[in-house]
Amino acid sequence: MTGAVGRPCNGPILAGRSINRINKNFGVHEHMVMNAAHPSWMMRLRIRHLEVFVALVRTGSQSATAAALHVTQPALSKWLRELEENAGVALFERGRPMRLTRYGEVLLRYAQRVLGDSLRTADEMAALSSGSSGHVRVGVLHAVAPTLVPRAVANCRRGAPRVQITLHEDSQDNLLPRLQRHELDCLIGRLQVDFAQRGVLTEALYDEPVCAVVGRHHPLLARRRVSWQQAAAHPWILPLPGTPMRIRLASEFAAAGIPEPRDPIESVSLMINEGLLRITDMISVVSRQLAQHYEAAGTLAILPLPMRHALGPIGLVWIDERPTAAVTAFMDAVRAEAGRLHRPVDAPGVPATRRGGTMPGAGATPRRRRSVP
Repeated sequence: MTGAVGRPCNGPILAGRSINRINKNFGVHEHMVMNAAHPSWMMRLRIRHLEVFVALVRTGSQSATAAALHVTQPALSKWLRELEENAGVALFERGRPMRLTRYGEVLLRYAQRVLGDSLRTADEMAALSSGSSGHVRVGVLHAVAPTLVPRAVANCRRGAPRVQITLHEDSQDNLLPRLQRHELDCLIGRLQVDFAQRGVLTEALYDEPVCAVVGRHHPLLARRRVSWQQAAAHPWILPLPGTPMRIRLASEFAAAGIPEPRDPIESVSLMINEGLLRITDMISVVSRQLAQHYEAAGTLAILPLPMRHALGPIGLVWIDERPTAAVTAFMDAVRAEAGRLHRPVDAPGVPATRRGGTMPGAGATPRRRRSVP
């Protein structure tokens, strides 16, 4: 396939054959040198093709995609048909909405990685041309948002004042796929044993317990120690089902021999949770770092409720074997601030980077191992 909506490239590929084509449907001028050393149809894909494919996946509709891309639906249908003919497999199951086949899922993972890398490359080149020192896109788990991340950002800006830093705060189940698509450069969050199945690099920084938190008026604060039976008598705000924190809480209730609270509020919104705790007798759980932040601000209080089960250490997660100088500088700042706040750990069962005595230089990486199946 030579163009976004052009004729498919069938037959032998000729070495050194140069093709110029005006793709009128997509408004792009394409130039391609056919290389006999790379006969695969994948080598003839363009960034625009991947963008169109991802748009089809996102909308699940050819008509919606055609409207969004300002092309005709017949032209888009012809392009998709030729893409599948070149691939030799069906990429979508036709229907409403369109669904990916297993072959389409493979192409989607490839497209997301390539588009993520393309965006990062464009950012780096733009940074160089503007005199900046690079761009770092960081995923931040709620547990580390109030203390570690502000310190790390301030540290990084002192050492590399022209590095642009973009922070995305969200839950880990949303951030990790973005890292795998190369939309983020690194994550700071809680490490999980199943990261070994994700093909990412990890480094444990410190253990971070969790605490129960309540409004400052809560009646259980009058007790020096609170049992799980007493806590279960009050309404709860719980994390979403299936999340590591929810699984841990289920273990705590089971260990106490009592069921989980009935009819809880399920929420991952820190702002809403804080507001509910302040005006009700509800109970919730957060990282100790966040709990101490609330207590210092005078908004919430830590409930003396014992926690038996570990949730995993806080650490760095990244995917590139050789991060850019800007990403390396930021991760070094995270390591430095984590070392000041907490004692570093090597968590059993969680693959971790080995920490050296000196931090790596620009473009280098510390000794580590990749989490692999």
